[in-house]
Amino acid sequence: MKQNKINKIAAFLLISLIVFSCAGNGKKNEENKGPQIEYRVVESASGDVESEEIWATKDGQIQNTGIEVLGIAWIIDQHDYDGDGFEEAYVGQSSGGSAILPPFIVFYDKESNIFQKAEFKNFDVILNDSVEEWNGKWSFTGGNESHNERFIFEGGRIMKVESYTRPKPEGAETLLTLSPSKMFGSEMEAEAGDKKTASYDLDGDGKNEIIECEYLHGILWGDPERDRKPTMHITIYWSKGFTSDLTGEEYWLEMNVLSTKTNGVNDLTNGQKGVTYRWDGRQYKQQ
Repeated sequence: MKQNKINKIAAFLLISLIVFSCAGNGKKNEENKGPQIEYRVVESASGDVESEEIWATKDGQIQNTGIEVLGIAWIIDQHDYDGDGFEEAYVGQSSGGSAILPPFIVFYDKESNIFQKAEFKNFDVILNDSVEEWNGKWSFTGGNESHNERFIFEGGRIMKVESYTRPKPEGAETLLTLSPSKMFGSEMEAEAGDKKTASYDLDGDGKNEIIECEYLHGILWGDPERDRKPTMHITIYWSKGFTSDLTGEEYWLEMNVLSTKTNGVNDLTNGQKGVTYRWDGRQYKQQ
């Protein structure tokens, strides 16, 4: 069994040498661009771990970077992101389940002469599986139309260079806030599925609508803005006799009634950056 594993590793290294050698021959006529690094995701080729590893070829030498992957990994992109003459790799990873693991950058540290990684941790957005040119640099973006952020890689660090949040409607004030803590107390006090109601006249007809909030415990969404935060299902029972179930659009961190109106009905926000709901004449639509 051990001999088979050794044979597999040897075969992988031999094939890799042939592939990289062929790739190198095809570049002989190109200008000398300095040290070149190419990255690959390999399954436990070192024999030291059971997980996937990042391997690289640098100056024609194949080597294990020593960087392991938590789950399933893939190389999203390879470029010289910081202009130091060495290529870096933008690596995506997944648990294989519902949880989203943050991507990271593998880079060669000239001072220590070893490969290291910089992780996209504790950011408010999910990163896109692509890179974009920005001000002469490669950049990494994430988010949506309501809120997005841009990052670059320099000096072994990931730095945020842009952040945009769509503003609330001009002149908007918050008239009513319904949050999980306000409606249900602490997570220790509330049970999933608990329901409570509040009332507010949303359409200005002089009669209050009933706003039903259903409690949900915080879970790992794979979305940094909502991860492990309690949320609510929101259902509106209108005084005119019809019902609006807002759960189909999104889970709500809170419900805010704004002073601004669309088609005569108050605008709403759900506690997420830049997200506003407006009445289109028949229902609330996320903007």
